[in-house]
Amino acid sequence: MSANPTDTERLGRSAEDYLEAIGMLCQRQGQAQASAIAELLGVRMPSVTAALRKLAAEGLITYEPYAPVQLTGKGSAYAERVMAAHRTLCRFMRECAGLSETRAEEAACQMEHFLTGEEIANIARRLP
Repeated sequence: MSANPTDTERLGRSAEDYLEAIGMLCQRQGQAQASAIAELLGVRMPSVTAALRKLAAEGLITYEPYAPVQLTGKGSAYAERVMAAHRTLCRFMRECAGLSETRAEEAACQMEHFLTGEEIANIARRLP
């Protein structure tokens, strides 16, 4: 998988959610602990551990039990793409569709996984 995945190279929704959570935590706190990932996503630790192992096998993160999770260069690029798509879609849903902040967040979380990069870029160009 390249640093800028095409729509045919995309990860599954769950993996994208984990990368987005790791990216957000790293931006906010400088690191991402597995327990913080579990809390942010509302999942249990065994699910987090399994997901982190898969992401590490894909070369998207470095993971050792009880140590902070780190994004690799490839993982960082992917996480940033997902986070940027989320921000664009959330803003669109608030400003153009008139949704509340909470509902815009929920809608953006759904849409970011199935719209193509080109479609999201088209939406971004139309934002005021």
